[in-house]
This record gives sequence, C-alpha cells and structure tokens, in this order.
Amino acid sequence: MAHLLGYRNMASDFSYHSTWFRIIRPVTLTASIMPVTAGTLIGSHLTGLNFSHFIVVLITSVLIQAAVNMLNDYFDFMKGQEEGKWYAHSQYTSFLTPHYRQVPYVSAVLVFIVSILTLWLAANSSFWIIPLGITGLVLGYCYSSGRRSLSSLGLGEVAAAISLGPLPVIIAMLVQGAGMDWMMLIYPLPFALLMATMVLTNNIRDIEKDWSTRRTIAIRIGRERAIILLAVLLILTYISSLLVYSSMWVLLSLPAAVALIHRFYKSEGHNPMELAALHHVAHSAVIISAIILMF
Repeated sequence: MAHLLGYRNMASDFSYHSTWFRIIRPVTLTASIMPVTAGTLIGSHLTGLNFSHFIVVLITSVLIQAAVNMLNDYFDFMKGQEEGKWYAHSQYTSFLTPHYRQVPYVSAVLVFIVSILTLWLAANSSFWIIPLGITGLVLGYCYSSGRRSLSSLGLGEVAAAISLGPLPVIIAMLVQGAGMDWMMLIYPLPFALLMATMVLTNNIRDIEKDWSTRRTIAIRIGRERAIILLAVLLILTYISSLLVYSSMWVLLSLPAAVALIHRFYKSEGHNPMELAALHHVAHSAVIISAIILMF
C-alpha cells in the first residue's frame, strides 16, 4: 500500500538526527509570526488591539506550521529523501529525539490543539477563520503528502504563498474585528511573494537531491532560469510593498535580496536558505514598521 502511494516500505523504525525542537525548523517559523503580526496591526487600527486574540492566533499559526514542517520531513524520508536526517532506531536515543513513527501522532496532537483554539477564536470573532484555517491545513498537508504532492507537481511555491501569505494575514485581521473587504487580498501580497521566494530558493538549492522524487519548478525550468525567476519574484515583492504600504522603508532590506541572488553565483559562502530566511525577516520587519507609521 505504501508503494502505491509513492512511499517506501519502512523495514524498521528510525530516529531523527536532532531534537524535537530542530525538526519543527524553528528558523522558518517567522513565516507565520510576521504575517500574523502584520495582519493584527492592520485589523486593530479601527477597533483597538485585542491582545489575547493576537496571542492565540499567533500560537495556532506557529503550531500548525510546526506540524506541517514535521510531516514534510516525514513524507520526504518515506519517499527516499532526507537520508541524512534519519538513522536506524537506537535504544540509546533520548526522549527528546523524535522517532519516525511518532511524528504523525505528534502532528495530529498539534492539529487537535489548533482546532480547539480556532473554534474558540471563531466563537469570539469571525467564523470565516474556520474555512480559511482548514484551507491552510489542507495545503500544508498536500504540500508533501502522496505520490502527486503539490511540491512534486511544481506547485510548492504557490501553496506556500497562499498558506503563509494571505491566509494568516486575513485570519489575524478578522480576529481583531475587521470586516470582510477586498483590501484583505491586497495587504498580504508582499508576504505571499516573500514565501514564494523562500520555497524557490530551497528548490534551487535542492535540485540534485529532488531530481529522483519530485519535479519542482526549479527542476522543470532549470537552475539558471529558476534564479532569474527568483530575481523577478524579489523585484515584484518590492514593487508590491511600495504600492501597498507606500513607504520607502521597505527598501532597507534590499541588500539581503541582492546578497541572496549573488549567493547562487558563488562557490562558497552562506547557505542560500539562511539568506532567504534573513531577507524574509528583514523585509517583513520593515513592512510592519511601515504599517505602524501608516496607522
């Protein structure tokens, strides 16, 4: 059955090379924190900040991304990837070390906690957040699950752009009391493009590793064209930020964007994903600063 779904039959249990903290990829969690913060600031400018709602939506966003990150490693290893991250189970491993078979159960517990918190938020704000939250969860699960996962179809950038762009921003705005408005689709645009650049950076870096199991957009169009596409997405990120938030502050993160593109033409230097994450944080921070000044 596992083979029919595109997975290997696992003969034994495996352990992760590090701790539970590392498997949730803490560095990437800013992808949830930043858009939620921005959406909260935008949504609260009329009615005032509801701090408890902000904290709860922040927790739910981080927990669901943590669950998706764990499942991504889980499914990738079952498909024959991420060989260096898992090793045959040892009786000497610490309880802080994730065991491969534990990952789905821990992820399910996180999803359950998120569901309870989402129902509480919906009851105290807007029930629109329920279908929006379900959409984000489905996109996150389908990103790496199954033979025809979204990442294998070259749709990873699109899935990430939606689930970590408009969805957290809109949900954060709604729980602060904002009404449904077409501008809700405009404010998240820079965050959607930022997430697309992060996923594309990862896919360019992993072209050789991904070749046997998936067909990312970077593999489909080739490395050089993918780098050009990355540059175009970065340019669109800055254009959209300038148009939406009307602040020159967004240009303060431009050196990180230039360094990211330059990194792909150097044989040595920083991991491109480190630069992509740095750019995401820097650009998100200046957008948040612009929002504070705007309102």
